[in-house]
Amino acid sequence: MEQKRATPLTTAGCFAAVMLILALLSTYVPIFSFIGYFIMPIPISVTYMKYGIRQALLLGITAGILMGIFIDPLTAVIQLLTFGSVGIAVGAGFRHEWPPVRMLLGVTAALIGTAIVLTGLVYAVMDINVITTLGNTFNMVVDNMLAQYKNSGMSEIQLAEANVQLEQVRQMLPVLMPMVVCLAAAVIAYINIKVSQVMLIRLGFSVRPFLPIRYWEISRSMIYLYILAIVMKYWGTTRDIQWLNIIGINLNQMAFFFICIQGIAFAFYFLDRRFKIGTGVQALLLVMFFVLPVFSYLAFIIGIIDMLANYRKKQGMP
Repeated sequence: MEQKRATPLTTAGCFAAVMLILALLSTYVPIFSFIGYFIMPIPISVTYMKYGIRQALLLGITAGILMGIFIDPLTAVIQLLTFGSVGIAVGAGFRHEWPPVRMLLGVTAALIGTAIVLTGLVYAVMDINVITTLGNTFNMVVDNMLAQYKNSGMSEIQLAEANVQLEQVRQMLPVLMPMVVCLAAAVIAYINIKVSQVMLIRLGFSVRPFLPIRYWEISRSMIYLYILAIVMKYWGTTRDIQWLNIIGINLNQMAFFFICIQGIAFAFYFLDRRFKIGTGVQALLLVMFFVLPVFSYLAFIIGIIDMLANYRKKQGMP
């Protein structure tokens, strides 16, 4: 009985030491901060899958105390909240065999919740308003771009057009900030899940495969959400209800994004059946989707058609 109790504690202590080393490296070596961010949740996920949530929380607390001693309390809290929430969400997803979309939403929700808590914590402890700081940084970038345009010898007409476009972006950014945060969190969550999956398999865990994008299926409710967002934007604009218009704009962009994901999934599925495309080609197509608007709208149309026709299901997609 005592041996059973000691094993989780010993494992938690070993993993806590590993995370402390990673945290120290990420503090002194800037490039390791990016790598360490995706590695540090792994011990939490491993502990959750092997022993359960209590031992995973114990590991997080142990690592947090050690970081507070060897680094500083604020850094310890920030890192603990970040890798702890992601690690528990990933561990829960793989242990309970969540479907890919549910796991992605779960890890995304954990990241968004952590970001909200950290924003409040930084404001309360350091009196720094993260949102205001980001806004000032963006305004500085816009001003620098305008200065570069002037120095490049652009004509007055071109300079005026560029100024109008940048001002439109400056005004739209606060409105679209919730959508940008959610989508960025979803992308980071996807990377976290894929890295964790590779590491867990290498550690000998039998985890349910996180299906490739070509097998993803977004709920048809996104079409209804897109229509609802259009109605909200119309009512908000015509009735001069600003908050309704802002919500409609964000929901519109979010629904558009997920419908595009459905379209990309169908395109990858179709191309893989015909030509067996590799990872490099898929990455190139994704870059084109994010860079070229015409591909975004094409993916949007294909996504709606696939949602309504259920082509992949009729072809026996898993």
